[in-house]
Amino acid sequence: MARKKDGKKPAQIIDAAFSVFGEIGYDATLIKDIALRAGVSSGTIYTYFGDKKDLFRATVDEGWNRFLAQIREIVESKEPTGARMKRFIDIGFGSLKHYLPLLRGMLFESSQMNMLQGKLEQFCGLVERLVPGQGRGRVRRAVESENRRSLIRVTVFGVLFSAALAEPSRVDSEIDRLRRMIALRLSGE
Repeated sequence: MARKKDGKKPAQIIDAAFSVFGEIGYDATLIKDIALRAGVSSGTIYTYFGDKKDLFRATVDEGWNRFLAQIREIVESKEPTGARMKRFIDIGFGSLKHYLPLLRGMLFESSQMNMLQGKLEQFCGLVERLVPGQGRGRVRRAVESENRRSLIRVTVFGVLFSAALAEPSRVDSEIDRLRRMIALRLSGE
């Protein structure tokens, strides 16, 4: 007999998966660890998610959706540019620090890499809307826009890989260094 699905269980399982994947990373995580954290049986997890990869994908999707909603709110805010930039940096680097094990799972687990591409494109598009352009004239704006887009992509990917490749004992200092560098660059100094 098939289990009856409870509408609240997937969110409960994903919240537990955030914690467990975040604490020990994708490879070290076992479904039974997530089940224990969620207060459900392993079988209950398989009722909602096909396997560990399916649960990881759902966890990443949920995390990115939350993160992108926060960034979208900043981009669409009527606050002065400086205040929006500060909030962007605070949320961006706070999220990077918090979700670094999930990011490492996406970057270094070959079957998970494809999950990152579309999400980073969405993020880079939001950053592009947040960072003001400076050119005048249609041709100059078009060239500057393409250069800005490339610079944003290189910067975002560079920050993510620098943080992900940092030795565990140096992660916090590396993220703080990257944060200072980006804040300085965005302030125009």
